[in-house]
Order: sequence, then C-alpha cells, then structure tokens
Amino acid sequence: MSTKRIPLTKVILSLLVKAGGTATDFYTTMSDLRSYQSAYLLGGHTYVQELKRLKKERDVKRALYQLKHVKYVKARRIGKELEVSLTEKGLAVTLASQLKQAPKRKHGLTVVVFDIPQTENEARRQFRLLLRQGGFVKLQQSVWVSQKDNYKLLVDFVKKIKLQPWINVFYGSNFLHQPK
Repeated sequence: MSTKRIPLTKVILSLLVKAGGTATDFYTTMSDLRSYQSAYLLGGHTYVQELKRLKKERDVKRALYQLKHVKYVKARRIGKELEVSLTEKGLAVTLASQLKQAPKRKHGLTVVVFDIPQTENEARRQFRLLLRQGGFVKLQQSVWVSQKDNYKLLVDFVKKIKLQPWINVFYGSNFLHQPK
C-alpha cells in the first residue's frame, strides 16, 4: 500500500493556516515540528511522516523560498528570527483547498452572489478562480453554489480581503432549477 506524498510547500502552507494565518517564527516552528507527541492525534502516521520530512531544514528553506517566489508567503527577519506569514494570494490558495475539504451540507447549498465592479477586474477574476478551484459550480452569471458547508470560510475570507460590499454568501434550499 503506497501513501501519497504531500508536497512540502503544501505542508508549510497548511501549518501556517492552522496557526491562524498569522505571522510565525520560522525557527520556533521548526523546533515545534520536531516534537511528534501530538502529531499522531492530529493526523496519524502519514502526518508524522510529513513532519519528519520537515526536520531537514534545508528542504524547508528551499520550500519556503519557492512559496516566497510565487508570493504565497512573505518573510522578514527580526533580529535572529525569521517571521513567516501568508499573503492574500497564499490565503486564497489555502482557502481553495479548505473549501474542497469542507463537510457536505445535509440540506441545501452554500450560495455566493457577487457584483464586483469592473474597476476591480483582477479581484473579480481571482474570486471566480477561487470559487472554481474550491468546488463551486456556476448557477448563473455571478451566482455560484456548493454542496459543501463552507459559509464561514468564505465569509471570513471576504471580510479579510475587504470585498464584502460586493459579495453575499448565504444558505439556500429551494431552487427552481437544481445546479448540475
């Protein structure tokens, strides 16, 4: 039985998300990763194997460089510490993954309706991409739905990127035409 290896960059992004997306000291994180006692509780043997890969600091630095290069994280040195935090682009990438993994709703759908002005064309394009990557289906122009319970994730993200005047997220259950 083979286990699928998770790319190191995804593991680091996931750890940053679990830390609340806030800035975290790189070396403290490396030190924390070296203790595996609670890791089995979090994700079992596969998770511990991934953490053991993180012990190789050089690999982590290389992965961190890749994440900085694609602008998913930003890092700055404060004295001897290296502070790492997610960028908006990094938040969006990790959010797409979280949206896909959200539990399925028992009844109804999560509905997103938006009307982002043309002056914010890039934000509108990125938001559509996020919805598509997060498993949403386009019901009609600027109306997207998902069978997953990802309301809170989306609302928090929309507030964080300050697009709430143009985006509404809610639960819906009575549709004339069910989405495909």
